[in-house]
Amino acid sequence: MPTERFERLDTARMAQILSVALDEFARHRYQDASFNRIIKNCGMAKGTMYYYFNSKEDLFMTLYKATVREFTSLNKLALRSVQSPGEYWALAHELLDSLWLVLRFKPTSSIFVTNFLNRSSRKESHPAAETIEAIDQWLHSFVSQGQRLGAIRSDLEVALLVSLLWGTWEGYRDWMPGLKADRASHASPSQLLDLWERQLRPGVTSSAKRFDLRPETPPL
Repeated sequence: MPTERFERLDTARMAQILSVALDEFARHRYQDASFNRIIKNCGMAKGTMYYYFNSKEDLFMTLYKATVREFTSLNKLALRSVQSPGEYWALAHELLDSLWLVLRFKPTSSIFVTNFLNRSSRKESHPAAETIEAIDQWLHSFVSQGQRLGAIRSDLEVALLVSLLWGTWEGYRDWMPGLKADRASHASPSQLLDLWERQLRPGVTSSAKRFDLRPETPPL
């Protein structure tokens, strides 16, 4: 967390340091982000930065706590009770719309968040690992609830369905607002939800030929 000396800085200098740091963490995954590069781009001596933050992790967590406050509405929506498949998918759409709204109007924050909002962050001793774990647990609970309501297919294990959700998200996030300016117009929450629905709704069948991989019985 920032030291008292950082809190005593004038607003412009404080904002400049946080802006430089946010840009660094947006351009690079946490493990690749450089504390020294942030210090250099802030135009200060290395020792001076340590007056304000003890480490790269302290600086990251300062940005992290400020950024996640922008997603408060999502936390409230995630607790809403639903009683039917229609209500379930309506809530899913509203959750995704709310997420998209924040990311669209906060492009740098969008990159910062999506850089760590993936399952691999749990394996890298990432400062935000607890958040990723909490999201994963919520997804397991949400998918299980969907199965009980008949909104989610029950022929596959919950863990596999959650893996499909994460995989689709991680494949789609490069096309989200702020990440690729030239591609942003091609991405929408409706498209991502459509991909998820195609994978998760019950009764979805494939026209692809089923392969039987059992060894053939040799002819007599």
